[in-house]
Parts: sequence; C-alpha cells; structure tokens
Amino acid sequence: GVHERVAFNQDDTVKSINGKIEMMRQEIAKNGYTFEVGFNSAMQYPLENLCTFNPDLADPDSYLYERNEMDLYGQTYALPVSFIGPYTPVKNQGNCGSCWAFSMTAEAETTAKLLTGTTYDFSEQYVLDCTSRTWGCNGGFFDFVTFVTPSGARAESCLPYIAKKNRKCNTSCPIIYSISGWAYVGNSSSVPTVDAIKTAIYNHGGVSAAVYCDSYMQAYTGGCFNGTASGSCNHAIQLIGWDDAQCTTGAWRMKNSWGTGWGEAGFMWIKYGSQQIGYAACYSY
Repeated sequence: GVHERVAFNQDDTVKSINGKIEMMRQEIAKNGYTFEVGFNSAMQYPLENLCTFNPDLADPDSYLYERNEMDLYGQTYALPVSFIGPYTPVKNQGNCGSCWAFSMTAEAETTAKLLTGTTYDFSEQYVLDCTSRTWGCNGGFFDFVTFVTPSGARAESCLPYIAKKNRKCNTSCPIIYSISGWAYVGNSSSVPTVDAIKTAIYNHGGVSAAVYCDSYMQAYTGGCFNGTASGSCNHAIQLIGWDDAQCTTGAWRMKNSWGTGWGEAGFMWIKYGSQQIGYAACYSY
C-alpha cells in the first residue's frame, strides 16, 4: 500500500515532497493515526542512510549480557503513570548510519548524568572509529565495550563528529568517564514487556533500544506515533521515559539522533508496541 510506496530521496523537489506528504496525510486520516507529518530536516537524507541498525550483527555471546526479567522486579517500585528520566541534548548523526553509536552514547551520557549530576558530551566519533568490530556508517548493533572500564568515553570537544568513519582510531583523547557495565533488559532479539522497560528506565535513567523505522517516522513532526508498519528493526534510539495517558494506551518518550529539526525538537511520543519499539532494549550502569 501507500505505506511502503512513499519514500524520500535526494532527487525530490519541493513539489514532489509536498505530494508525498499529502499522500501520507490521507493515509494517516484513513487509518485514524494520531501523529502529524510534514517537511523536516531528516528528509534531506535517504532513510537507508539514517537507519542502519542491523539485528544480524548481534554478538553470538549476547546471552552474557542478558538478565532474567524477574531480576528487575526485585527492584520494582510502584511505577508512576508518567516519568521522564535524566537525558542529554539531542544530537545529529547526519548522512551516516551511526544511529547505533548515537544510541549507546546517549545512554552512557544518561548514566553519567544520573550518577554524577553532570551533563557530559561524549564523542560518538570515538565509538564509530574505535569499535572493536567493523561497524561504521553502514550499520552496527549494541556493544558498550568502548565505554566500559578500563576503556571509557572521550569528550566530543576532543574528537568532534564528522559523519564518516576515520580509518584510524584516535586514542589520544583522555578518558573522561567510564561505565561499570551494561545489560539487556530482556535479550538481544526481542521486545521486553512494557513493565520491564519502564523499570529499567526508572532505575537506570533510560535505555538504548531499536525500532522499525519507515518514511512515516522520518516525516514525523508531532503527536503520538502509532504506526503499524512491520519489518526488521533498523534504527537505534534511546527511550527516556513514558506516559500512560499518551496514545490512549500509553507511549514512550523517544530521543532520536536526527537533530532538533526532526519531530518534537528531536523527540517523539511513540505508542507502546508500535513498530517493535523497545527491541533489544539495554542499559548501562
């Protein structure tokens, strides 16, 4: 249907973009969706350049970082109906499929802010260049090893983001913060329960997670996203909170890495369960 047919590309004119947005709006009205679409800064890049999270790249040893969901309930409090944890400013990955690096960096920054009260700006470029795997702008998965003691985060000011992978890993920037470790809320290949994700956000300030992103999400400008497209998860983001009153049955507050010109100043409300939101949710500590 229209859902799959509408895609933005670099050959688009203002007229063709407006035509596609109009088609989307008709589809949104027909399906009773509760979000708006319009022109935004993320549409200057093809979706396949923005969304390169790849489930096939999950470490065969992922089980080492998995936690039994019941472990989380040992730490469960009476969860509030809405909650926003600490978070750091929205960044922009540009025309490089480094969403996986931005998601993990946002999560590490959240951990640092939660534990120290300081808002750090960690270098995504360091993660992109220095991952022990061959990941780059063409995709990656979750692996916080570059942040974990004795390794650690470098400052953005020392190694600024250039939206492409350097061939060499620059280790001259000093470590400014290290996390103790990281874990999946459930496992590396499914969406945990809403309560399990909530508990992880409540205890750890946020979670890195993936979602199936389509052109409707790319064109999102506000409201509560409740798209129903299906496909393999292709985009890594951070979930920083929730509100059970949003989207009628509840929604996550999602922080993206497409700059503040996308969505609600870089954020989105997305309905629990929409397009596999929360896939492979994980947190640092």
